[in-house]
Amino acid sequence: MQPLSVTELNQAIAAILTDAVGTVRVTGEISNFKRASSGHRYFTLKDEGGQVACTLWRGRPLNFLPGDGMQVIVTGDLAIYSPRGQYQLDCQHLTPLGQGELYLAFEALKRDLADRGYFDRDRKRPLPSLPLTIGVATSPTGAAIRDILSTLNRRFSACHINFVGTAVQGDRAPLEIARAITALDRQGSNELIIVGRGGGSLEDLWAFNTPAVAEAIYLAQTPIISGVGHETDYTIADFVADARAATPTAAAELATPYPQTDLLQQLDSLQQHFAHRVAVTLERHRDRLATLTRSYGFRSIGDRLHTAQQQLDEAKLQLDAAIHLGLTRKRQQLDTGALRLQTLNPLAPLQRGFALLRSNGQWLAPDRRLASGDRLEILRANQTARATIDEIANPEFKILE
Repeated sequence: MQPLSVTELNQAIAAILTDAVGTVRVTGEISNFKRASSGHRYFTLKDEGGQVACTLWRGRPLNFLPGDGMQVIVTGDLAIYSPRGQYQLDCQHLTPLGQGELYLAFEALKRDLADRGYFDRDRKRPLPSLPLTIGVATSPTGAAIRDILSTLNRRFSACHINFVGTAVQGDRAPLEIARAITALDRQGSNELIIVGRGGGSLEDLWAFNTPAVAEAIYLAQTPIISGVGHETDYTIADFVADARAATPTAAAELATPYPQTDLLQQLDSLQQHFAHRVAVTLERHRDRLATLTRSYGFRSIGDRLHTAQQQLDEAKLQLDAAIHLGLTRKRQQLDTGALRLQTLNPLAPLQRGFALLRSNGQWLAPDRRLASGDRLEILRANQTARATIDEIANPEFKILE
């Protein structure tokens, strides 16, 4: 028998599927809906037992806007996507049936929390205008933490950051996010808390649509900014939080309404204004002294007036020195805060050649003992590697006690 190429095999399977099944009508929930720059639309149709990839080609008419979580009826033909050997539905028609279970659960929780007063405006706390300590709860490896830290450092480097890493997606994410919020709130030093993650589908953001996270935000005593997803994404966390930001970067900007550069400019302006007022006041007093020294009654005490004038000059010098010293100390404090922010960046060690270790999806704790045969993921600044432990060279070696 002459062997087939992979492409020929896929073409033969596609022909069999088309002849055997023909046009089908399938009901399911839309997930991961994407519109390509070409105009073609791709999504996954799923139910509780399975899923199938779907393609809706450009030019196929639609009388509604599909989106994640919508329940639809798909009419189409089975086809094979040859590059991956994956069968899919080529959609001819798409008919809405209603929103899917996730969307219905979202709306149900939203109504329940609204009835219980979780969204009331009168319980929302004002954000501090100049927070010097900010708590951040998000994933330690996602783009959100990098965006938040870089924005805070750029806008107000004197701010101190308390970071608690947490999963932001998956079954364990809701409880971890709630615990991170509670931990930051109980620290007592944080004037503001930012909680969030980058964008994604409704399923990706679902951890922020859970009662556990809503309860943690509601019970917190510290003002909270929710920065979840992209501009069009809304979650239950957004409604409960004291303020909602469109993205993690926007959350960091909202947390620092007065950039450090603006404050320094105001300090310089105040210094110049104060120095001018002092100079005008001193000049006025000098004029009065000069008038007195020329008067008949004070000619005999000229020496005393000269002494007083010298004292005024010295006082001005001391005042100028005190102003300069105060501004210098403030700038040093800002520089120290910027340096401290850099040292607290959990990803900074990667830029110096260090690496993070992960085993079975969990970060390797310092007291975790390695053993031969362990499989590890090694995360560096610009690559990820996988390795297996062959031998423990010195099992009792300790760097620090």
